[in-house]
Amino acid sequence: MNRTSKRLKKLTAAATASVMLLSGTSSVFAATYQEAEKAALSRFVEEFSKYWDTMVPEQKKAMAGSKGVLTLTLEDSGKTLLSAASGGMDFSWLNTLTMDMTATISEGKETANAAVLLNDAPLCNMNLYMDMADLTEYFQIPELSETWMKIPLLASLEMSEEEMAQAFETEEEAQYYAEYMEEYAASLRKLYRILGDMTTVLPDTATLAALLDRYGNILIDQTPEGTAIEEALSVEGISEDCTAYETIITEADFLNMVKNILTTAKEDQELKGLLDQWSEIGGEDLNAQLQAGADGLLADIPEEGGSDAAFLSSKIWTDADGKIAGREIGMSDGTETIPIFTFKNPSADGNSALLIEFGADEEKVTFTGTGQDTDGLLNGDHILAVNGVKMLAVQVENLEINPEIPEYYNGTIHVSVLDTGTEEEPNPLAAFGLDINLNSDPEAGINQIDLSVTNSGVPLVTLSVSGGYSDTGASLPEQAALDAALDFTQEESEITYLESMNWETLLSNASAAGVPEELVTILDQIISQSVDSVLNPPEDPAMEEAA
Repeated sequence: MNRTSKRLKKLTAAATASVMLLSGTSSVFAATYQEAEKAALSRFVEEFSKYWDTMVPEQKKAMAGSKGVLTLTLEDSGKTLLSAASGGMDFSWLNTLTMDMTATISEGKETANAAVLLNDAPLCNMNLYMDMADLTEYFQIPELSETWMKIPLLASLEMSEEEMAQAFETEEEAQYYAEYMEEYAASLRKLYRILGDMTTVLPDTATLAALLDRYGNILIDQTPEGTAIEEALSVEGISEDCTAYETIITEADFLNMVKNILTTAKEDQELKGLLDQWSEIGGEDLNAQLQAGADGLLADIPEEGGSDAAFLSSKIWTDADGKIAGREIGMSDGTETIPIFTFKNPSADGNSALLIEFGADEEKVTFTGTGQDTDGLLNGDHILAVNGVKMLAVQVENLEINPEIPEYYNGTIHVSVLDTGTEEEPNPLAAFGLDINLNSDPEAGINQIDLSVTNSGVPLVTLSVSGGYSDTGASLPEQAALDAALDFTQEESEITYLESMNWETLLSNASAAGVPEELVTILDQIISQSVDSVLNPPEDPAMEEAA
């Protein structure tokens, strides 16, 4: 296989993903495949721009101050199961464990204050602080100690010469590890610079829309017009009369797509401005990387432009309103097509069906089912299969399909594990499932999701996660306290911190929250013994004998 063919295989996935983005809807009638795709692209850009206009201000608001509550609830059936697994231990006292947190990100600093509650009673507090410039994390648990601890992320990854000698057999292995860690450290610095202010890396809506439209049209313009026929789109017994547009993309067509995208990108001033913005934050010249990468790919494209042999197939179905109801992308040799991605969503008489499939030949992941859309609420039953084996059943109840404000969904999803075992080897997970309940209030800016692990439909444990905005944000720690923070990577700092600890308040709070006294006593003994073993390690008999 020559180098060009290898490049083609690597680039096919990217091209397929780009085309999949166009699977949105378009209400414009089309005469050709190209026109249908352009209409879909136009609608996608319009809808994505609306989403972006909403998302960016939400992101800025969240960084100024956000709050979240995580609550783990042990249900009655979960208590019974846990008791049986532990030999009869009583868990009737254990109901909920909650973390109530407020966070703020500003000027490269992240601050979080969290209250930990057991059975709705206060257990302890946690204060977190991160300086994303020097990659140092700080934490404090006031109930244990007023002292702050710090973890220099990069220093915590370093190894001494002695540790390197013990970990690696050869100098080459040690050198490879050192080079890898150097690259990892650089990427970590870059990541946290970006996380320090996500709003600085987000392009404005106009720029993003222009780029999506520009490069989407480049892909479409290099696609042959193809054929158009009237064809029914059918899934799970639900059929809809559609217009089917199909085209074959040759190797030459595909290479022209790549060539035009690369040559356009090299001279694209809007793209350059965006990359300059990211380069300033990331600390490297992304434009230079783009130019070098584009030149390298362009050099691999043969001067003759590739063959006229079939390479990819693309087929779309549009309904009576001109909206895209299905898409199929496959590998083609001109006579046979092997689908690698399929999306079909026909509807008729208030009912709809869905098929999403990835893969080829016998190796496929398939998600299919039927439902009813009533006033924007979806109810239906679906199956997830892997290589033809039905693995999961997914039931949807009153799920909002297109919420008024993006990311604020309501509805319920039931996921259950299907019995894929045999009589000799039954599937131990067949009785388990997951209930997902979405409950949001866009006016209050609150999202909540409840995840319940079930057994035979009965909940065992539930994790509830809710999030929203905070007007005040998290409180910053005193700089003097941070300056005095103990370095967690140093053994002597660990000892100093342990000596400053007082866990009586924590144990008292645990008792007040309902923890049985005998268990509190056991915890006290375990903590005391653990701390004492560090502060007063037993003498090594071997060392005594040597002395």
